Amino acid sequence: MGKEAKGEVKTFLDFGKIQAGRRTCYDYYEGQDAYDLFMGARYFKDIMAYRDGEIEKVYQVEDLRDQTRKYAALVACKGTNGKMVFFEPGSAAMGVIDALEHLNKEYGQLSVKDILFKGIDNSKWMNAAALYTHEQYDVELWESAKESGTIQCDLFFAKGVSLMYVYQDEETMCDAIKKSKIAIFDYTFSLGEKIQDFVGTGLPVTYLSLEKCKKLLEEEGKVLILKPYVIKNYHHNPKEKITYDCIYGDKEIVEKYLSELNNKIGENLDNYGDKKFIRGE
Repeated sequence: MGKEAKGEVKTFLDFGKIQAGRRTCYDYYEGQDAYDLFMGARYFKDIMAYRDGEIEKVYQVEDLRDQTRKYAALVACKGTNGKMVFFEPGSAAMGVIDALEHLNKEYGQLSVKDILFKGIDNSKWMNAAALYTHEQYDVELWESAKESGTIQCDLFFAKGVSLMYVYQDEETMCDAIKKSKIAIFDYTFSLGEKIQDFVGTGLPVTYLSLEKCKKLLEEEGKVLILKPYVIKNYHHNPKEKITYDCIYGDKEIVEKYLSELNNKIGENLDNYGDKKFIRGE
């Protein structure tokens, strides 16, 4: 393995052909355009897979498990006052809607059209695509946490990389999490002070302090559960960072969520995050 690359990070997308060993480029993009074209196509394939019931075509092997976690958490929140609100920083094309509709064919416990879906994605293109593909649903989107303000919600859900894009300080992220009845997310924390870096997409990310976040999330009636994240390794220095599957929220709602999840796929606190719950390749 060679030395780690240093310096400016640039995302690119190169489209072309290889014929008789000769490589021909038809089109080339950099930066946000490269990200939108590649990731947009990937997310649309996921939407089509859920709509067509072809789950094996969904890109991430853990996606169905994550969508089932969302479903179980929303069921646990049922019965509270008003319209349920789902909030996802890193909402992409809002494919959660199609996944929930797919799962609802099996479980029938939700009325997906009665949920208000809120999200943050730094791509204007992705947000527009999310609205165009879900016109029959109640969807509100922003491009930054500053633009959205604090979102009061039933379920806060996020993947760790998305959180590292959206939130650059512990106070803002923890305040967003505390505004939910239940929050489900994975996250790579810094074991010391926060660390700023770049990931493969070329976008800047921040690894926030574990100890600061734990302290900020302390609140009567709330619980924080941290389980080791074992599917992927988002870092290469265990002395600097650690990745957890996280559950946070009202104690009663968290207990209902874990019961619903166990009833659906057998995932519980004893085996939370186990690789047996993801699709085999």
